Amino acid sequence: MGVKVPVHVGAEVLAKRLGMATVFLKVKKTKRGYYEATFMDIIKDTSSIENYQITDLALRRVEEQIYKAPEYYLWTHKRWKHMDKVPDSFL
Repeated sequence: MGVKVPVHVGAEVLAKRLGMATVFLKVKKTKRGYYEATFMDIIKDTSSIENYQITDLALRRVEEQIYKAPEYYLWTHKRWKHMDKVPDSFL
């Protein structure tokens, strides 16, 4: 979405350390009180990926979900308070 925000990378660190596949849970509201959840692969083989690649791909999936249904995203999320406070060493 073009905004630099701090994110947790613990899931990526564990996936790489343990050689585990990573998935994204896509949630779609079908009607009031009903949701459809779909697991989507992010990366199956984590042995030869670059740092932050899993996190970047997961965030792209989040962006896609927000673009498709922005009305369901919690726009008051505290993450936006920390915009552009990401150290250059993490970019």
